[in-house]
Amino acid sequence: MIGTMPVAACEGGLIQPTASDARPLGARHTEELASFVIESVWSDLPAPVQHEAARAFLNWVGCAHGGAFHSAVEQALPALKALSGSQACTVIGRGVRLDPLSAALLNGLSVGAHAFDDAHVETVVHPAAPTVAALLAYAEQHRVSGSDFLHALMISHEVQCRLSCALAVGPAACHVGHYMTGLTGAIGVATGVGKLMGLSAKQLVWAMGIAAMQGGGFRSSHGTMSAAFIPGNAGRSGLLAAHLAANDFTCHAEPLSSPNGLLSVVGRPSYPEALTERLGQHWECMNVAIKPFPNGCLIHAATDVCLELARLHSFSRGDIERVEIQVHELSLALTGKDEPKDSYEAQVSLHHWAAAALYYGRADLNEASDACVRDPAIIALRRRIFASVASDLRPDEARASIVLQSGQRLEAQVSPHIGSAKRPLSDEQLEAKFLSQAQDHLGTERTRHLIALCWRLPLALDVGRAAPGFWG
Repeated sequence: MIGTMPVAACEGGLIQPTASDARPLGARHTEELASFVIESVWSDLPAPVQHEAARAFLNWVGCAHGGAFHSAVEQALPALKALSGSQACTVIGRGVRLDPLSAALLNGLSVGAHAFDDAHVETVVHPAAPTVAALLAYAEQHRVSGSDFLHALMISHEVQCRLSCALAVGPAACHVGHYMTGLTGAIGVATGVGKLMGLSAKQLVWAMGIAAMQGGGFRSSHGTMSAAFIPGNAGRSGLLAAHLAANDFTCHAEPLSSPNGLLSVVGRPSYPEALTERLGQHWECMNVAIKPFPNGCLIHAATDVCLELARLHSFSRGDIERVEIQVHELSLALTGKDEPKDSYEAQVSLHHWAAAALYYGRADLNEASDACVRDPAIIALRRRIFASVASDLRPDEARASIVLQSGQRLEAQVSPHIGSAKRPLSDEQLEAKFLSQAQDHLGTERTRHLIALCWRLPLALDVGRAAPGFWG
């Protein structure tokens, strides 16, 4: 669970490292990570990890097409076009080309725009949006096989998830206001791109360090266009870091766990051992879940339990006196916006999604729209929803009760919710999600063809030329 940062000793206006920040100078966690990345080969990955790589890519492409015309993309594209120095890389779904760094940023932003991508719920990191965007920008300029591409994708995910655990999973803790993808995303991307580039161990350490130096992002971005900018920028930053390191642009030899490195500065405390424990045996990236709903991952349990209420019980919406929902404490802390004014704020509004799920019996992109957020019927129901924390619930669990005007109480529980790492979407459900996002502007036949091309990516000899449909 993500904790809050205690106050450290202060001197001269600067926060000084506390005793708990000190790490043995002999610890070389970044170097050990780099060695693992260099030595890892696709054929050594367990079959479930290989398949999850293909699923992550398929989901990313669907989300990229689904977000290609989102208002955040519409606003960002002219600015990036004005600054772009080349047209080497594709902006997915737009028929536009930009320089590699800008394309990585914009494609990552597209994927995150609807908050429909993926999530490692324990740390609230979203690894695919920055990773695939940067890897594709590289693969459009260099010959990369499908298996090498997917291998780099999972390497990036593993590094991001382990770093995030080192900051946010007990005994580690950090301030809840940090946007984890902004802190760790670029570092994972730098390792994935660095793997494709064939960087040396020293260069890979530098790449992770250069990426770490660009880290940032705060949860005050929630409910704005900048929430999707953060993962987009993480892809751009990681791609840049790998290219700088390839040209021997240097950084600290231990940028992650040194006394003034990422973990000791952000963690209060951190747990650097999470970076390397059972590395290559336990795959933390398998705890990344593909999102079933277009909202914050900590709303998924509440959304699903309301859908379960609608499935299990017959009731008239007009007869609802109140709805009581119990969730994990972090769910309410980050998604308790009870009066969202638009679709951006609705992404982090448990109350909106509970109302929409109960009212319509579904939770898709239509329920994410401004029209739904501002619907008087949804607003009226939203004001009858009361959320509270239950100490026995995990982030992927929720309980809910509807109290009718007659006094009758209808109940449901999800443990865990659909789409969680313990109850993942099936391949068929993932394809249906892809169709729901892409078929309106690609057409059903072309969308199904694109899905088939994505599944065949492990066999591709050259990702940049294997499937023009990626870019359409």
